[in-house]
Amino acid sequence: MSWQKRRNLLISLFFLGVFSIYGCSYQQSAVLNENPPYAHGHIEEDPGQRHKRLHAGSGKVAPEKRESSRTFSAINKKYGIIFIEKKAPPEIQVGKPFDYIIKITNISDEKVKDVEITETFSYKYKLRNSIPKFQKGQAEGTARWFVGDLEPNEMKEIRVNGVSLETGDMPFCTNVTYNLPPLCLITNVVEPKLTITKRIPTEVLFCDEIPITLVVSNVGTGIAQNVQAKESLPQGLKTLDGKSDIVQEIGMLRAGESREIAFTAKAERTGKFSNFATVVAEGGLQAESNTTTTVVIQPVLAITKKGPERIYTGRDINYSIEVSNKGDGPATSTVLEDAIPGNATFVNANQGGILSGNTVRWNLGTLLPNDSTKVSVTLKDKGLGEIKNTATVKAMCANPVSATVITDVIGIAAILLEVIDIADPIEVGENETYEIAVTNQGSDYSTNIKIYCTLEDTMQYISSAGPTKGTFVGNTVIFDPLPSLAPKATTTWKVVVKALSPGDVRFKVEMIEDCLKRPVEETEATNFYK
Repeated sequence: MSWQKRRNLLISLFFLGVFSIYGCSYQQSAVLNENPPYAHGHIEEDPGQRHKRLHAGSGKVAPEKRESSRTFSAINKKYGIIFIEKKAPPEIQVGKPFDYIIKITNISDEKVKDVEITETFSYKYKLRNSIPKFQKGQAEGTARWFVGDLEPNEMKEIRVNGVSLETGDMPFCTNVTYNLPPLCLITNVVEPKLTITKRIPTEVLFCDEIPITLVVSNVGTGIAQNVQAKESLPQGLKTLDGKSDIVQEIGMLRAGESREIAFTAKAERTGKFSNFATVVAEGGLQAESNTTTTVVIQPVLAITKKGPERIYTGRDINYSIEVSNKGDGPATSTVLEDAIPGNATFVNANQGGILSGNTVRWNLGTLLPNDSTKVSVTLKDKGLGEIKNTATVKAMCANPVSATVITDVIGIAAILLEVIDIADPIEVGENETYEIAVTNQGSDYSTNIKIYCTLEDTMQYISSAGPTKGTFVGNTVIFDPLPSLAPKATTTWKVVVKALSPGDVRFKVEMIEDCLKRPVEETEATNFYK
């Protein structure tokens, strides 16, 4: 029974106790005929004259409305929860056995225990038997029946058989006793119990945000008040707003309820981080979460680049590039870029390198820890000078790194020496002009060019001309050194001689410059005739 029903029952019983009477009383029931006998009941406080006369057997009671049956309500001093109905024949003949019925009904919502019926008979009546069997009462002229327990709204019936010994009114008085169940005040004893679980990724990249989830639950039987979840992040982890200690007010948590708390942290370094969260509440309630461990990893890129320090102009310049991951995390979306300088042109690249604008790009994908890959690119210079070639590699969550190689593009002087005579043959006594042409066919300046011209005895030195001054010494014309001659440039010296005697003569020229380890010689044959 619920507390509310118990409360309502107690209130009803209280008022019934205040206004109740017990014993025999007259209550009307269904009418069997128009002239029933009187029925009798006890009113202990004031029995009255009529009550005394009936028990004494003297006097007659003035007839009232006679009914075929009477309904008696017998209640004790405190509770009136038993309804008694009695039925008897309207007239009884002296000496002839008859039956009458007692019906007992529990009209409450409570189980009534130990119900006992006591029937008091007139001296004019002789009890013969009953169903169920009666027991002799403690007082003379009484019988009793132990009915036992009555469930809510349960009815039991007693059939009594006996014989009337005299004429006149003959009362049958019924009394009932019973016990109510104990009145219990029930209070609920509860025990709230808190648990907390923590979830965090076991591994994250250094650049990732770290989601942390706390789940606080009340697995007990009562309300937990003033609940707080607490998290102290290990050194090296902080929330996005820079906090290390987090306190989350939850407030009230009912039995069976859970509350989820989520926040985000960021790592300040790589490494392993372990800790646990706690929950506390009013009344000394507290619990610790599971210990979680997360490892913060990061890819670390490295790059090396190799190429020639010096190369002659016009040749292909090959560069090799190696990219590796020295960290403990995967380098995803790895991209290598090589910038083509302005004084060079792109020739080709392997491993899928694609030229875009002035940059060669390789999509290297993912480099796992300790992985490496190699590529190469070929350039060509646009002229002499330094070529500064830089390659840079980038990846998710990794710091970009670069490598540079400087190549000095140099040229080489390639001197062509040519000597011709202007007139051939030439008559003795006439002058012959020899032209000495020097051409730099190379890619670099020719420096400190010296020209030496040797005359045979059949020749007489007349004059010389050119970019530098010539001096005749002995039989040789020596020109002052030419400081430099640009690539593809040509310069000319002239020597004029006079033919002295006929013959097949030779005009010999020697040239030396800084790049040559030995002189270049050229001889021109001329026919002197007479």
